[in-house]
Amino acid sequence: MQSHQDDKLPASGWPGVAVRVLTSADIALLQGFFDANPAYFLTVFGRPALLDEAAQEFHERPPASLPFGQHWLLAYLDQGGSLIGVACVLSDLPAPAIWHISLFMLAEALHGSGAAQAMHAALADWACARGAQWLRLGVVEGNARGKRFWLRQGYLPARQRHGIEMGGQTHSLTVMCKPLTGGDIAGYYALAARDRPDGD
Repeated sequence: MQSHQDDKLPASGWPGVAVRVLTSADIALLQGFFDANPAYFLTVFGRPALLDEAAQEFHERPPASLPFGQHWLLAYLDQGGSLIGVACVLSDLPAPAIWHISLFMLAEALHGSGAAQAMHAALADWACARGAQWLRLGVVEGNARGKRFWLRQGYLPARQRHGIEMGGQTHSLTVMCKPLTGGDIAGYYALAARDRPDGD
């Protein structure tokens, strides 16, 4: 599928922050952000960002067996042009009307400020306005802080998945989903059978 750079992008949700799509010319900028904010990588992978972490993130797509609609790698930039957050969003994955957030990361200096909640809320509003009924993401086992955050944003645990390759390692993770237009977990499972606890 394709990445869209000209479509209307989400509002940042946070004062003084602009949103744009990252391009291949921004890989060094993204790598610098990853290097300057190691907590995510230490928590999820037990190591700092790899030297080519940004390039991997830029080029990574789901396997061919898991089709999707559109892909956005979004940069959140402060008034000085510094990268203070990044989000990767894919539409219609794993099914129409479900949008998947594969990465949502803010600068450590913003942790506890309320920025993450505000920026996620703006992202959810944008997805909903474009037809998303659910947001979906995966939380790696051991990332208790991340799981607590997503629960507070209204996400529901859907299933456990094991043997997932991420960052050159194999992980177990909790798939979580958030209703954007009402509905319950049964409605989600009706759309995404693969996320049922007994799914493939």
